[in-house]
Amino acid sequence: MLALSDHLYVANAASNTLDLVHPDGTEEILAFFPNNAIADATPTCIAQGPDGALYIGTLALVDSIVFGPSAIVYRVDPSQADPNNLGTVLSLATPWATGLWPINGCAFGPDGSYYASELITSSIFSGGDVVKIPFDTPSIHTSLTGNTLAFPAGVAVGPDGNVYVSNGGAFVPQGQVVRLTNH
Repeated sequence: MLALSDHLYVANAASNTLDLVHPDGTEEILAFFPNNAIADATPTCIAQGPDGALYIGTLALVDSIVFGPSAIVYRVDPSQADPNNLGTVLSLATPWATGLWPINGCAFGPDGSYYASELITSSIFSGGDVVKIPFDTPSIHTSLTGNTLAFPAGVAVGPDGNVYVSNGGAFVPQGQVVRLTNH
């Protein structure tokens, strides 16, 4: 979910959609994320970019295991959304960054870079990571941990640029929050 001062957005993994939740609890579908080659895209996180658009990371777990890094970060401009127009709903999400391992969390930093926690970085379920993606060059993915995390999940960036990631949460009670200094 992403809660802004005037909107609440939900990455609906069950329906592969980006939904807008109204104060009365009703929902509208703003965008659909297309299926991958084998399985669903499965949106997992939402972050608002420096341009005001929403950036949604996908899990793409099965495709990544079979084909290598298949997760995509989609860009959605909510000002262009029209929930009453199926064509718009189906075409609003556009790929922004591709070739990532399954994304489990995302955030933007104060410098405008996008950070994604990658659940795994190999088809044998090992080596989670956090990657930094410069806003103007989304084809560049810089590893911040050298694939040394254990199933990382949420990621956040402080105003000082420090990156924080939850790590090992699948191994309760061994989970931890790791601070990655000024990347």
